Amino acid sequence: MDLTRTLPRRVVVTGASSGIGRAVAEGVLAAGGRALAIDLRADAGWTADGLVQRAGDVADEARISEIFAEAPGLLGGAPDAVVHCAGVYRWKPLADTTADEWDASMRINGRGSFVVSREAARAMDGGAIVLLSSVAYGRGDETEPGAAYAASKGAIVSLARQLAVELGGRGIRVNAVAPGMISTPMLTLDATPGAVEALTARLPARRLGTVDDVAAACLFLASGAAGYITGETLHVDGGYLAS
Repeated sequence: MDLTRTLPRRVVVTGASSGIGRAVAEGVLAAGGRALAIDLRADAGWTADGLVQRAGDVADEARISEIFAEAPGLLGGAPDAVVHCAGVYRWKPLADTTADEWDASMRINGRGSFVVSREAARAMDGGAIVLLSSVAYGRGDETEPGAAYAASKGAIVSLARQLAVELGGRGIRVNAVAPGMISTPMLTLDATPGAVEALTARLPARRLGTVDDVAAACLFLASGAAGYITGETLHVDGGYLAS
């Protein structure tokens, strides 16, 4: 099977200015598709044939609704996949976490996933939605405690499962990807001397993940090759949860 032929052709990608989101958008473009990139900044710092960019806060209901209303015209048809990568990683011990900090994580990670998924469902005529969770939903961390982050990412797993059932009759598949320790600007582990080496020594994969590792999983779930997969969470963690 030529998997490139099963990749979606009209894709909305959030958090597309850098990291995993940019890698997903680049993968779509490399396969000859069109990508509508949504990020807080209108200019993601790069241009390419088939790339259209719009500025928007994923938790801003009105703005995201506007962008999805534009999407069919910008992409040449209704989106056949939406990959929601925008999010924040913040950690702090429970006793030091304020209610406002809790709300901020829930707003961006939780509400943002809800708003993007809802507008995607309204705009799509079949296809796939891929949401970004984290291994934090499945395993606590004493070194970088983050109750708000973990809870917000757990909400995304539950949301994907519910939407898979709710939207399946319309031909829309919904899955989540849960990355582990990925080498991106959001990674804070490398600020502690020896922490990366200690972690990777315990990982079955013996290395940190890359944005391309996660993007490949997102594109697989968005593609026709995953046509019988829905309601699942794919862990891209080098064996972190298993070890």
